[in-house]
Amino acid sequence: MSVTPKEIFDAVWKLQKKKAYDLVQQGLEEGVDPVAMLKEGVIAGLQEVGRRFGIGEYFLAELVMSGKVAEPCIELINPYLPPNAEGAQGRVVIGAVTGDLHTIGYGLVTTQLELNGFEVHKLGIDLPSMHFIEKAKEHKADIIGLSAFLVTTIPYCKEVVGYLEDMGLRDKYKVIIGGTECTADKADAMDVDGWALNAVASVPLCQHICGKPVDAAELARARTHDHTWWYNSRRIKGAAA
Repeated sequence: MSVTPKEIFDAVWKLQKKKAYDLVQQGLEEGVDPVAMLKEGVIAGLQEVGRRFGIGEYFLAELVMSGKVAEPCIELINPYLPPNAEGAQGRVVIGAVTGDLHTIGYGLVTTQLELNGFEVHKLGIDLPSMHFIEKAKEHKADIIGLSAFLVTTIPYCKEVVGYLEDMGLRDKYKVIIGGTECTADKADAMDVDGWALNAVASVPLCQHICGKPVDAAELARARTHDHTWWYNSRRIKGAAA
């Protein structure tokens, strides 16, 4: 019997690296649809890891491990995909603002977004505000991601928004923030487009901002008291108030 995407899904969320890889390899040899193996197997498995992380069943170690499980599987599948089969979700530039030297947070966000079909450009740490805008132009980004782990770096997130407004580019790029000192309330006060509590939450946030489908329950939860991500309904077209 041929390998099924469900078997790959189970191996990914259970963090069985060798088994997941071997199943993908076997599936390719057997002619199993590579798109199904990617979307219903690997990507769905990552989403299950994210769900378990969200409810406290999995922790940071499992989240990091899931990326290590999925990456070789995706690399194995990619050459077999028809053009644009992976359906690019959107383009993101991301980095740490002026005065912020932390990499692990936005590094995890980068991994989660890439594994879910986003094109992500990591810009680095301790970056001047204009650098984000210049790179957004260069890479034709949809989203500018700002990481701020220190309370002293929060004003630089607002500075990026201010520069975009002054340059007449505010509606061209969506701005999202994250980091220890970032909250939904602060994001709202700065009038950015979104905030995510962690790397897993950044995926539905960016999907929603880019107009991609998001699970209805997940979208509804984004507006409740126990949310892990928030979107600016004043700025995101089609967003519920």
